[in-house]
Amino acid sequence: MNRIASAAINLCAETNTKKTFFRFKHIPFFLVGAILSNAQTVSAQAQSKLYDLPLEQLLNIEVSSASCFKQKSSEAPSAVDVVTADDIRNYGWRTLADALNAMRGLYIRNDRNYSYLGTRGFSHSGDYNSRVLIMIDGRRMNDATFDQGFIGEEFMLDMNLIERIEYIPGPGSSVYGANALLGVVNVISKQGKKFNGTRVSAEAGSLDTYRGRATFGKQWSNGADLLINGSQFFTHGQEQLHFPKYAATNGGIAQDMDLERTSRLFGQLSYQDFSVRAGYIDRYKRVPTASFGAIFNDKSYFTVDKQAYIDMDYITQFNAGLGVEVRAFHHWYDYYADTPISDKGVRVLNYDATDTRWWGGEFKLTGTQIKHHKWIMGIDAQYDQNQHLINFDINPYQLYNNSNRNGWRAGIYAQDEYRITDSLLVNMGLRLDYHHMINSLQLHPRVGLIWDITPTFTGKLLYGSAFRAPNVYERDYNFLDSNRANANNKQELIKSYEAIAEWYPGHGLKLLGTVFYNDLRNVLVQDTDNTSPSFLQFVNSGHFQTYGFELGAQKHWENGRQIKLSWTHNYTRDENLKGGSWAPDSPKNLVKLHYAEPFFEDTVRLGFEELFVDQRRTLANNIAHSYHLFNINLAFTKPVYGFQPTLGIYNVLNQHYPVLGGSEHIQDTLAMDGRTVRFRLEYGF
Repeated sequence: MNRIASAAINLCAETNTKKTFFRFKHIPFFLVGAILSNAQTVSAQAQSKLYDLPLEQLLNIEVSSASCFKQKSSEAPSAVDVVTADDIRNYGWRTLADALNAMRGLYIRNDRNYSYLGTRGFSHSGDYNSRVLIMIDGRRMNDATFDQGFIGEEFMLDMNLIERIEYIPGPGSSVYGANALLGVVNVISKQGKKFNGTRVSAEAGSLDTYRGRATFGKQWSNGADLLINGSQFFTHGQEQLHFPKYAATNGGIAQDMDLERTSRLFGQLSYQDFSVRAGYIDRYKRVPTASFGAIFNDKSYFTVDKQAYIDMDYITQFNAGLGVEVRAFHHWYDYYADTPISDKGVRVLNYDATDTRWWGGEFKLTGTQIKHHKWIMGIDAQYDQNQHLINFDINPYQLYNNSNRNGWRAGIYAQDEYRITDSLLVNMGLRLDYHHMINSLQLHPRVGLIWDITPTFTGKLLYGSAFRAPNVYERDYNFLDSNRANANNKQELIKSYEAIAEWYPGHGLKLLGTVFYNDLRNVLVQDTDNTSPSFLQFVNSGHFQTYGFELGAQKHWENGRQIKLSWTHNYTRDENLKGGSWAPDSPKNLVKLHYAEPFFEDTVRLGFEELFVDQRRTLANNIAHSYHLFNINLAFTKPVYGFQPTLGIYNVLNQHYPVLGGSEHIQDTLAMDGRTVRFRLEYGF
């Protein structure tokens, strides 16, 4: 890689893989045994609100992300998948990435800097989760420069704050606009009344990993609800990581290069029709992979991500048939990286950064005045006030990129749920978008026909289209001429077709089957033709088609036992390869099994998680072998003398399974962590 290229490539330095071999740090098992011995003497406490629901309601749970209003999952125009706070506790998921990895059709790769989300066989190198819309409480969290959706330790919320996670597969531009190309992930936060006091927790685990957290939540008699949360996370990570491609430097060993630390604050206050939410996160990560041409095993290579937001909402009913929502928001995101590179044998420190600010609002009406109709209509706007990218060598000074942009993105949308008969409804949505990064308006529909064939069996036929505009990184990344943007790239487009069958035969059982087809065109890919003047620019040359099906089953018992099984099979074809060929990082099969067993009158739950990810083709046309990921988690569902301990063992089989590293890495694949252990103790008062 030549000198200028290695410097300019740092413009994108955002990626994550967690590779951790097993190093266990004195987890206090004796405490678990002591508390277990007293578990049966504790008086029974109320079950969580979710588990007070009848079994059929647990399976046909109410969701809000598919249509922007609450509806049963069986009536949503999507094969919605939901995980709840109880699932997070049962299986010990530590990050949003862990939870998403457990959901139907999703899979995660990690390059020791960031975590990346694959959806139904599509995962694209250089995509910082920009093709999936990540939301908190229905609010877009993808930043305004890279359109990156954070899902690892850099995600805004601690896992104890999450009430549920809704995943809506397929295009969602008819409701949400850009970035909802392949799906929508909406993370619903808890209210203060869920805590009803103060809770503090401490965690310790393998690889010198620690977390401390404090949460206060309360609802007063006048209805005011307050939640405040703060946390600190630190992990030393692997002491030594081996990269065979760098054998000439320190024997290919990256020493003490896996460190990560995070600080978080989050709060929300609601009173009557008003609510306000705010969050802040500051995350530092040392990068051991020498990506983007960095000097190997140099501790000066790190990335820092800082995010903050404030969101204000007013929701009220004008009358029984008409509701209104008005909201305003302001976000900011700062990123910077110091990257040591070699210029003809001389060590030079390269600085790469972005400074991003955006704000906006939304006005939405929801109505049911017309018989058999439930409709929404709204307008939202976002002003990208500051989109600044800069990249330069510090000493001697050499500027490679300094781009500044701003502009509006806005949309008008409407959606109607029309119940034709008691057993047949149609859900129709349409949205018109303006985006300052593209030249044309975008009009995208979604249509869903939903038929209750019997009271327990529902069929759905869905069609939708969506777009994604180039982000600032993809537009302005051009190291051959840092003053000239790549203005020729344009929006990506997808058309999606899906048929769904859902059966609720009773006794806490749900069965699901889907078939789907996606046609994704004009995909932005980096031009790697060295003879081209547009070398490493993003051009709309990608074309992918996906055919697949999903099968799922889940069952809940009255005593709290539950089991969930899913199988996603797909074939994603890269049409630009000769005759159309199997796309990189696209496992043809994903199989996921979750089982939770209650003990001691549901005071303790033992959760088992088994994930199978099929083999994948790498960017170098090699094969990354398939793997099993088996996790065990023991959690107290009720406090014992105020304490709730949790013990999790992850990757029990100790497999150092491979994931694709991306084009910014010399290594074709990166080996992941082996077995790790975490112990958490929480106390409430």
